[in-house]
Amino acid sequence: MNCPPFGSACAGRRASPIARHCQQGFSLFFSLIALVILLVAAVSVMQSSGLSLFTSGNAAFKQDIQARAEKVNLRIFALLRPGGALEGEEDLANSSKANNYSAVVLDVNDQGIPLALINDNSFAAVGEIDNDIKDEVSNTSIRYVMERLCSKSGKSGILQSEYCVNSDLDPILGGSSPEKPLPIFSPAYRVSIKIQGPRGSEAYLQSTFAKPN
Repeated sequence: MNCPPFGSACAGRRASPIARHCQQGFSLFFSLIALVILLVAAVSVMQSSGLSLFTSGNAAFKQDIQARAEKVNLRIFALLRPGGALEGEEDLANSSKANNYSAVVLDVNDQGIPLALINDNSFAAVGEIDNDIKDEVSNTSIRYVMERLCSKSGKSGILQSEYCVNSDLDPILGGSSPEKPLPIFSPAYRVSIKIQGPRGSEAYLQSTFAKPN
């Protein structure tokens, strides 16, 4: 169906049914273009909102697992401080399954995570399941292992840096100390934590430290 040319003799007269049909066709065409533009804009806004929610959710999840990991750190430091099960050098010379402690470095995967945290059978040789920290309300479970960064068992004062990684921490000196004393060998320790949450979520944390005095 052809539309009459603009400026033709019929332009000044009442529009014919053909002309009105052509005008309606153009209006529909531009309306469709406007709807497509609005649809693209709406999709873009939804994607941006979803990304913001995802980012906020990840930040909240990270804060949550860090707060939960603090429970493990408090338990570890309680074991190492005076009166704890791993207080002295003799206590740390050998592995203690009851305290999830290994006096030697554990086998790890390519990401540096101890296999004891990945495989239940491997964990059974290192720690106790009863030491897991569980929260029924949030449906989370925390498992951890502590290892001394040494290649063999024994007192670290005897093994020294030949078999152990030194924490390289110098002693704190008083202002009246005449000279700097010889540094005391202090092996490094590592705590690895596995946190399992709802809907199959899983996270791992690691920290290295020196034994507090």
